[in-house]
Amino acid sequence: MTYLQRHIRAVDELYELDPEFVAASEALFGHPHRHSVLAPKVRSLVVLAIETVIPIGDDTRVGLAVRQAVDDGASVNELLCVLEISCSIGLHTISVGLPILLEEMQKLGLELPPDDDERRRELRRYIETEGPRPRPLNSIYAAILQIDPEYFKARIDFIDLPWTRAGVLDHEVKHLLSIAIDAVSPQHYADGLRKHTHDALAIGVQPAAILEVLELASVTGLRSFDATVPILTTLSSGQPTSEGSKHERLS
Repeated sequence: MTYLQRHIRAVDELYELDPEFVAASEALFGHPHRHSVLAPKVRSLVVLAIETVIPIGDDTRVGLAVRQAVDDGASVNELLCVLEISCSIGLHTISVGLPILLEEMQKLGLELPPDDDERRRELRRYIETEGPRPRPLNSIYAAILQIDPEYFKARIDFIDLPWTRAGVLDHEVKHLLSIAIDAVSPQHYADGLRKHTHDALAIGVQPAAILEVLELASVTGLRSFDATVPILTTLSSGQPTSEGSKHERLS
């Protein structure tokens, strides 16, 4: 199986339409597999994280990614950890939507609830110094804490759980998984991507490894071919011109 066959089910039909494009795609998207700086298991887990991000994920591709990861030595607990990290992509609805909410509140002169009660101070200490993953309270989390402190606590616990389990993937791998998830089209969550890139570099992950994760994530743009190539093949088969001019006719 070529690397392209893992990502385009209609690759044989696409080859009939445009073999030059298929060759160029195989060279580009197969590159991080042929010249990898990541260990095979880590690379397979990154691919699994990418494939499970909704709305990109589908059963066939996720199944192939799981089987490849198992073949490369991943355990059930490691696979589950990938899924638990990748499903946090849904929380970006808050990360993207909350700043808009705050801007519109400001335009209308609406104020946030007071944030100086004991419960909010306790939760601020929890995330900044006392919890399992201490970190600064950024503007998104500060606003969540101010508006809905109990959601804030539940969100922190949900996100931190796969990061705090000892012996199931190290933090270097978890940051690489998070970079893949935040970078993958159509999400492109820049703030999360920047944070995990910074944190990964800070704990010693090599820049080449991070670039490889971004290269692996870039393949998702090929998804459109599965929907469109069968249509193009049908159109092409109805035109009585030579095989060699198919691409020219469809351009």
